[in-house]
Amino acid sequence: MRTAVKNLLITAMLVLCATLTTPAQAAAQAWNDLSEEQRDVLQSVKDNWDRMPEERRAQLLRGVERWQAMTPEQRQRAQQRLQQWRSLTPQQRRTIQQRREDFRRMPPEQRAQLRLRYEQLQRLPPEERRRIRERFRELRSQPGGIERACPGDAGQRLDCLGVPRAP
Repeated sequence: MRTAVKNLLITAMLVLCATLTTPAQAAAQAWNDLSEEQRDVLQSVKDNWDRMPEERRAQLLRGVERWQAMTPEQRQRAQQRLQQWRSLTPQQRRTIQQRREDFRRMPPEQRAQLRLRYEQLQRLPPEERRRIRERFRELRSQPGGIERACPGDAGQRLDCLGVPRAP
């Protein structure tokens, strides 16, 4: 009898766990279950929605929540970045994704140092930032790209480009 009760409790717990989902996951069941606002934002994926894996739908719904929380200026910048991303070649996208992954693998101290350098770059006068950007584009367009012209890690490349060190 004890085993039967134990099995019943385990089954009840599994059913309970299966029904306890986040609001995004619960709403991700079918296109028609989405709110009108969610459907408006996700219109581009309407035809594929019901065939998407649950995890992907939940991910998209989290994106909708972020989108709805943005100011109009933030939305405009996000749309511009998306347009820029779409205009890249597959190789350019892979390069960016690889660099992002390399950054994530860096020790926290090194990431913090690079962020400080970036902030330092943003504080430079516009003419100086323009000069650094032009130098970057020039070196990137040469055979072997920036990696050959400025070998080393990201900090060394920033030195090569003339980005001042953070105080």
